[in-house]
Amino acid sequence: MKKILLAVAIIILVIYITSNYWLTAYGNYLVVDESPVKSDAIVVLSGGENVLRVSRAVELFNGGYAPRLIMSGGGKLTSKLTDADLMTLEAVDLGIPKTAILKENMSRSTYQNAYYVRNIAIKYKLKSLLLVTSNYHTRRTSYIFNKVFEGTEVKITTVSALDSEFQPNFWWNSHEGQQKALTELPNLIIYWIKY
Repeated sequence: MKKILLAVAIIILVIYITSNYWLTAYGNYLVVDESPVKSDAIVVLSGGENVLRVSRAVELFNGGYAPRLIMSGGGKLTSKLTDADLMTLEAVDLGIPKTAILKENMSRSTYQNAYYVRNIAIKYKLKSLLLVTSNYHTRRTSYIFNKVFEGTEVKITTVSALDSEFQPNFWWNSHEGQQKALTELPNLIIYWIKY
């Protein structure tokens, strides 16, 4: 019995001592941040910190990476405006011409973002997209967009936007970081099973 208790104590101690390594590895696993390439459009997903997502997309637009933005999000924060509408207003405030913005305002989930953006890509004959979302959300977003776009010739490059509440190397130090990291895991598993 003493040997079993000692073994359990050693295992718990090793897990505790190495926890920063495993927690950091998990935080970094969630983040997909590919180098941006010239593309036909930049897709911005709503949710999380929309202002930071839009800011990242505007930075890419101004860097010459794509001639248009697609704002994707059908959720409503007001009685009249969708997330896509609000993100469009933010982008215009940051200097993007309204004529350079397409809106997808029907989606209510990451899967629906991909589904409706796929329709836009086909309609406008887009062959490449830069996908912008919050860093913690990029693994699942990249997975589902690549699944939904299977059979098309559209190349998707995922570029992360910073999130003030999620830092991959120490997400466990804040309640908000824990919530985002630990919510993303079951969502990712559900998406793997479902799609």
